[in-house]
Parts: sequence; structure tokens; C-alpha cells
Amino acid sequence: MKRSQRLLTAPLAFGLFILIATVSGRIRAQDAADTQSLTAPTGYRFSVDIYPATGPLALVFLHGKNSVNRTPNTRGLAARLAAAGITVYLPVMPWSRAWNGTVADGHGALDTLVERAAATGKKVMVVGQSLGAAFAMTYRPADPPAAVIGKVFMNPGGLLDLIPPASPFWRTVGPEVERAKALEAAGQGQAPVAFGGANAIGESLVSENYTMAPLVYLSFHDPSRFPSIRASLQATRLPVFWSSGTRDPTLNAKRRTFELVLRNAASVYLEPDGDHNSAMLTAIEPLIGWLAARART
Repeated sequence: MKRSQRLLTAPLAFGLFILIATVSGRIRAQDAADTQSLTAPTGYRFSVDIYPATGPLALVFLHGKNSVNRTPNTRGLAARLAAAGITVYLPVMPWSRAWNGTVADGHGALDTLVERAAATGKKVMVVGQSLGAAFAMTYRPADPPAAVIGKVFMNPGGLLDLIPPASPFWRTVGPEVERAKALEAAGQGQAPVAFGGANAIGESLVSENYTMAPLVYLSFHDPSRFPSIRASLQATRLPVFWSSGTRDPTLNAKRRTFELVLRNAASVYLEPDGDHNSAMLTAIEPLIGWLAARART
């Protein structure tokens, strides 16, 4: 049986919640029960919405690039997971629309959230969508905190060192990286300026514009500074749930890249119906089943 077919059935309590939600249509994108302001060890301040639940598992969900933690999709996902007994933490990360922190700040924020969740006695899953998935990949792949029992990568994006050097992405981003380095060398690394960016969509490119400090831009766009996706996946020893939508055109986020992860009998690769954003909701039921099985280990 292929790993993509080893989708585990949730226990009765989990399945019942989803069945009721499906039939009644009552599950919707609700507000979090609690919003807190936290400080990472680096000094980075961030907010987190918390969806509490009574089950043994907590999930830290990292949103995508240039996004926020309160999109309809992320709030809907959090509400459905909480209804299934899983506590969800939805933080605002440095790569939000504010672009107000570095990769190191993001790792520090994630450490803070994992510690907070573990202190409640729960097992923890680190989950991300798009660039959030790439960040989850690079978060302590070889030495995860003891409370972390797995990772979930939903429609990964921003897999920097897997983008071919001659691609349109680097023709756009490469000169901007050099400009940011020049500003850094001139002592202007902290002052926000406008930068060009891009999203590789299959063989096409979607141009973007950001305003951020050169040091922040380099943190996320300079391949010599952003942690290697390839090395991180090859060092990952936790079980992984990898989901990439059938209509998600991010070519380097499919099964071939999943196969870089260290072999683990509990890992799953899935291609649910949907695009880069919507597929994280169509994958919800197999995800809940997988999370339930991991929580029992």
C-alpha cells in the first residue's frame, strides 16, 4: 500500500464531531477564545489567537507569505480542528503583511509557542501552509523539542534552495538580493525600503512588491541565509503529513520533494482536491484522522 493511501481513520469522538459539523453546517470560522501578546527570545513581539480544546494535542499553525492569521481559511481550519478536540495556536509571523521580523525571530516565536503548548501538558504538532510550511520544515528538523510529535506541511511554498538557479524567480529576486546586500553594507540594513519579490507558479511568475528592512529581505530571500529546505527535509526524523492540492501549481512541492524526508512508516503524502489555498480545507478530515493516530502514540 502506498503511503498516500495510509490515511488513518479518526476515533469515534473525532469522527462524530466532523459528521455533526458536515450535516448541520454549524462549523464556521469563529473567533478565537483568547488572543495573547508574546515575546520571543530574540525580542520579537507577536500576537497569537488560541482556539482551546480538551484533547491531548495542540497544533501551532503558521500562515503563508504576505498573509495573516485571520483569513477565512485559517480561521475555518482552526475552528474545525478545535471542534475535533485539538487546541490550535494561530500566531502572526514575521512574514505577515508587516514583514517585521527575521527568520531567527520566527524560530524564536515558534519555540515560545511550543513551550507554551507543552506547558499545558499537551503533545504538539508544528503545521504550516505555503511559506509557513517551508518554515515548519526548517524548524529544528534534527532536534525537535520533546513535546513535538510530528509536522504538517500544507501546500508548501517558498522552498528557496529547490528553485532552479536559472528560473524566472531568481532573475527577479536575485538583483533585489544584491541591492539589499548593498544597503546592508552601507549601514542601511534596518531602514524599511521597497523590494520586488515573486511567486513561482508552475512555469509562470507572479511579481510582488514588499516594504521591509534589507536585513529582513535577506533573511527570507538570500539562499545563503535562509535555511536549506533540502537539508532540513533530509534531517527530519518526525512523522510528516504532506498535503499538496491537485490544482496547486507549485511543482517543487509535490511527491518528489516529499520523498526527501527520512522514511517513516507514519508519514503520509496526500493530494486533495483544491488549489494553493483551498486544499488545506479539503484535506481536513484525513488530517484529523492522522492527528488522532499520532496523539495516541
